[in-house]
Amino acid sequence: MAPSSTVSNSKIIREIEKEVLPLIRVYKDGTVERLMSSPTVPPSSQDPETGVSSKDIIISDNPKLSARIFLPKTHTHQKLPIFLYFHAGAFCCESPFSSLCHRYLNILASQANVIGVSLDYRLLPHHPLPAAYQDAWNALQWIASHATGNPVNTEPWLLNHADFNKLYIGGDANGANIAHNVLMRAGTETLPGNVKILGALLCCPYFWGSKPIGNEPVEDHENSLAIKVWKFVYPDAEGGVDNPMVNPCGEGAPSLAMLGCSKLLVIVTGADEFRERDLQYYECVKKSGWKGHLEELYEAGDDEKHGFQIFKPHSQNAKNMLKRMASFLL
Repeated sequence: MAPSSTVSNSKIIREIEKEVLPLIRVYKDGTVERLMSSPTVPPSSQDPETGVSSKDIIISDNPKLSARIFLPKTHTHQKLPIFLYFHAGAFCCESPFSSLCHRYLNILASQANVIGVSLDYRLLPHHPLPAAYQDAWNALQWIASHATGNPVNTEPWLLNHADFNKLYIGGDANGANIAHNVLMRAGTETLPGNVKILGALLCCPYFWGSKPIGNEPVEDHENSLAIKVWKFVYPDAEGGVDNPMVNPCGEGAPSLAMLGCSKLLVIVTGADEFRERDLQYYECVKKSGWKGHLEELYEAGDDEKHGFQIFKPHSQNAKNMLKRMASFLL
């Protein structure tokens, strides 16, 4: 879909090729505006608020895959759990280097006392899905390879300070969707050194479907932002928005008994547009026969909107949520 409107910038007329507002706008000259991305910030040898150290690392060169890794100041005392994190941003905005994501991981690494690996997975419009899913799997394999003592692109913080018996993955919004799909793959494929995912943390995951459920609005469902995003990020998905990667409880979806981890925490908020899907997902996992431990559903606030904990992590509800997340990542 190509709107006929034009935009003037510095006396240059640029025609819009496609856009998904309020997230992203792509012009025919190749220019991309990521409308919801926060400014990038450098890593820090020691964050002044948390004492967490961070640095940017290369995971692979083909495809080029990088991350920002976070190390809490307590790393000298014991081996630490690893948390592979997938950021929010609808598969087209934000990065581990953005100010919001950087602050969020600093706080979580400090409170949970974990090594955080925030993945810079490939984004739209240049890399439609399943690119981000494959990047996530590649990053997980790379982390696990350190347990074999023979990794490619060795990361000393993992070799020296990581407890590979405590490997966690997780994310927020579409990042939680990525984590779910990694779990499904981990249920059928092995990791280097036979490393296992101990737990997964799904915060307000992006799930959807072609038909409204629960209290979702019936009117204009087909034009919802969630559907527009999926059509943009995965235009070739078989079944469209009922593809199991975004509708894991839909008809014909693989059994959630395949989830490849030992424990799972799902977090929802009261005013999140994905709330009904996430509640459905929780119940589907519970009824699937999955052998892992499903933690009690965490409600992060009746009036809190999608992603509130990233935008205002120092609010009381966000502090409570982060405390619950930290207690899970043991």
